[in-house]
Amino acid sequence: MRPESVPEAGEEVAPKLGYEQERRANGYLEQVFSSMQGTVVVTDSQGLIQTVNRALLELLGYTEEELLGRPLSAICTNAELPGTASPEAAMHSESLALVRVETRYRARDGRLIPMLCSRSALRDEHGRVEGVVCTAFDLTERKEFVAQLAAGIAHEINNPLGFIFSNLGTLAEYSRDILGLVRGYEGLYQALEGGDADQIAQARLQVGSCRAEVDVDYLSGDLDQLIRESREGAERVRHIIQNLREFAHLDKTEKTPADLNQCLESTLTIASNELKYKAEVEKDYAILPQVLCYPQKLNQVFINLLVNAAQAIAEQGVVSIRTFQEEGWVCAAVADTGQGMSPEVRRCLFEPFFTIP
Repeated sequence: MRPESVPEAGEEVAPKLGYEQERRANGYLEQVFSSMQGTVVVTDSQGLIQTVNRALLELLGYTEEELLGRPLSAICTNAELPGTASPEAAMHSESLALVRVETRYRARDGRLIPMLCSRSALRDEHGRVEGVVCTAFDLTERKEFVAQLAAGIAHEINNPLGFIFSNLGTLAEYSRDILGLVRGYEGLYQALEGGDADQIAQARLQVGSCRAEVDVDYLSGDLDQLIRESREGAERVRHIIQNLREFAHLDKTEKTPADLNQCLESTLTIASNELKYKAEVEKDYAILPQVLCYPQKLNQVFINLLVNAAQAIAEQGVVSIRTFQEEGWVCAAVADTGQGMSPEVRRCLFEPFFTIP
């Protein structure tokens, strides 16, 4: 056997770090690990927790001592995640490549917190699984945001639906009155056809009684208004649904030409309930060429900008939207009269899931 201290010809030997260099490198990595805003859990090949970061402890309310050595299933409710299955399944699973899955973490007080989790395997030089790294972000605020938008859309749809149903109730009453009057006239017509004077007189009395109960002039004028209002309400619902479809672009999963102004308009419909109580929206749209993009992702950016603009306004203000072309680029700008961002918040602008504490 060749002594390990003697390299073969042509073999490169990696330089060893000195003690001080290694200590600084470990300290740097530990600082990065502990300062991450997302949660991190590292397990061994048996699915037992070996390391956690500060963000996870603060989110779930545990101490490090309470989690180390426990199975991942102690905090993770999703049985498909590695570490919650048997050790043998974890060791030989082919699903330990980097994947993202939504799960829930169980806090110390019993709360279940929705998380977007990314997992990947730690492997040794022979490819054997030594452990699993799970990084995750809290989805609570995002889900609340979606629920808030859904409630706003439901409110916008319920308003026109409300008076459509109210008008349908009134139209049902009017139809009964009209049908009664029509039956009276039908009886009078049949009496006239028969030529019997008594029957004609009786039929005329019935028609007169119906006319006395029904204000024909008012009814005919109100019918037009009820039908017009109902059509406008149905058109409003159709418009909301169409804009919702445009916003989601459910049938467009690839890049497609899109009108930036139309994307903004459909997004404004979705966000209208968030904006109308806080801000007046001023629009300055330029004539733009279509751009090749992912419209759904673009609309998600717009909805975040618009809702954030509304939330930045304390009471009442203005949200301004402008589109323009500049040096071959198609641009959109959103401004508000809110309080703005502090330098500390601005530094975290592009951190995933960052929110103002």
